[in-house]
Amino acid sequence: MTLLILYWAIMLVCYAVASKLRDRKEKFSFVGMLTNAVICVLVFLMGLRMGANEEVTSNLGTIGLQSLFITVFVVGGSVIAVHITRKLLKLNKEGMPESDTYEITEGEEKEAQTGGAKFTLIILAFVVGGMLLGYFFIPEIFENTDEFQAMSGNWLVVGICILLGLAGFDLGMGGKVAQSFKGAGIKVIFIPIAAVAGSLIMGAVYGLVSSLTVAEAVAVSAGFGWYTLAPGMLTEAGFAVAGAVSFMHNVIRETLGIVIIPVAAKKIGYLESTSIPGVAAMDVCISIVERSCRPETVVYSFCTGALMCLSVPIFVTLAIG
Repeated sequence: MTLLILYWAIMLVCYAVASKLRDRKEKFSFVGMLTNAVICVLVFLMGLRMGANEEVTSNLGTIGLQSLFITVFVVGGSVIAVHITRKLLKLNKEGMPESDTYEITEGEEKEAQTGGAKFTLIILAFVVGGMLLGYFFIPEIFENTDEFQAMSGNWLVVGICILLGLAGFDLGMGGKVAQSFKGAGIKVIFIPIAAVAGSLIMGAVYGLVSSLTVAEAVAVSAGFGWYTLAPGMLTEAGFAVAGAVSFMHNVIRETLGIVIIPVAAKKIGYLESTSIPGVAAMDVCISIVERSCRPETVVYSFCTGALMCLSVPIFVTLAIG
């Protein structure tokens, strides 16, 4: 919760500062490139941490396969639920009212799709590169990899703060977010609720067709990509296998979101893409959402991530009793 408050504060302060500098917008054209660079550094660092984490690399067998399957179910559930909700709210693919008559030209659409695919490949390359270096070299450099995990965890928080500061500054330069909050109204709540409900429902469905019980599967799906909290809660409660599956599932969900958002936004929908990464939708992925969608989509992304963050301890506890 402390980090959530910190992230909100940084974004709001940087947004406020940028809103006072809009008449000098041309002097800050470098912010976009700097943001992309910070994203690449962050996903590389995340890759390093995953590659150096023995719990991740040692569970790539049966548990890893089960984690992948439940991720497909859970993320698919969120995307479908958000898609249905978007249609009921009469919002178009870009998350705007269907009455909005703005037409994207063929050239703009092609450029957006090409840019999204290119950004996805760049992110994927940094994640994979980080994982390989983390697996082969970090254990050689650090006798105790827990020391690296603790140190890099602090780096990650600093990096996220910088990223959110840049995102807030960029949004402040555009000046559309405040209007988006007013324009979205109550609709901004329905999308996050749908994303949470879709994950939990499909988690229960997975429990019916897998070796996990329905309660365990729902608890795993309620991790929402928060791999430092949900797995510990499950393991502490005596659900060792479910705890291991939860850890891998949450790592996969966050990584999948980072990698696939640019393509999912163009192929499926802007609002649907915000439901993929889980909790990371409010921090690591928020700049990716801004780059891949409309600036207004950040409102939905932050609210989705925040609701999922608040839901983790509630639904994991309810699921396992």
